[in-house]
Amino acid sequence: MKIGFLHPGSMGVSIAASAISSGQAALWASDGRGPATRQRAEEHGLQDVGNVTELCNQSDVICSICPPAAAEDVARAVAETGYSGIYVDGNAVSPERMNAVAGIVAKNGASVVDGAIIGHPAWKAGTTFLHLSGPARAEVAVCFSGSVLTAKIMSDKIGEASALKMCYAALTKGTAALLCGILGTAEELGVRDALNEQWEIDGANRSRDREATVCGVPAKAWRWIDEMEEIAHTFAGAGQPDGFHLASAEIFKRLSDLKDGPHPSEIKTVLGKLRGID
Repeated sequence: MKIGFLHPGSMGVSIAASAISSGQAALWASDGRGPATRQRAEEHGLQDVGNVTELCNQSDVICSICPPAAAEDVARAVAETGYSGIYVDGNAVSPERMNAVAGIVAKNGASVVDGAIIGHPAWKAGTTFLHLSGPARAEVAVCFSGSVLTAKIMSDKIGEASALKMCYAALTKGTAALLCGILGTAEELGVRDALNEQWEIDGANRSRDREATVCGVPAKAWRWIDEMEEIAHTFAGAGQPDGFHLASAEIFKRLSDLKDGPHPSEIKTVLGKLRGID
């Protein structure tokens, strides 16, 4: 099976490597991509076919792994080539956006699979899970059999895997945003040391662990903004308040220009950004 990847970022390249270890051919299109992406693809054995049109012409399966806000644009670029194979959207999008993506690529007869990636980049067994829903979910799962990536088959309903991703990330990344807001507020009000002392009474190393979580956020905050907005949209669609995750998106926006490091960021630097102090 030939699988095309749009695009092999830190997560995407690990998914591609899992496909290769399962005996599949992993393709990608270098046109318009930066040197870091090119280096990743070369290091992990992806075959460069040049551009998106050629990628679609040669691939049995296309996997879209990109920032949530770009999911529909990537789907349109694929649809414009007339692609009619299996299209896997592995992005952190709301069920509503997932169905919009499906509508875009299905016009040419493509079979759409809703994919939810949960976990870290797939370099170690048992740490990364690809949940799949949609009619062709079983065909996609086979592409990763025997690899470190665990593929889990859900129902044939488009939007189900995305719903799982939204609910899961609402807690994991939402908690990180909440901790940022708590520590930023405690610093502004002059009670951070007292708060850390109370956390230590609650449990050893709790304050250190929570500060470490906050210091790890800036490297990823820029790509979590859209995800928080997608989660908020999902909550609203389910009749739940959306304000918490809209606020989480705002917290991540404040930290987004720290994405280039140094990492891990010093807690004072992170708290300064949260408080609007450069």
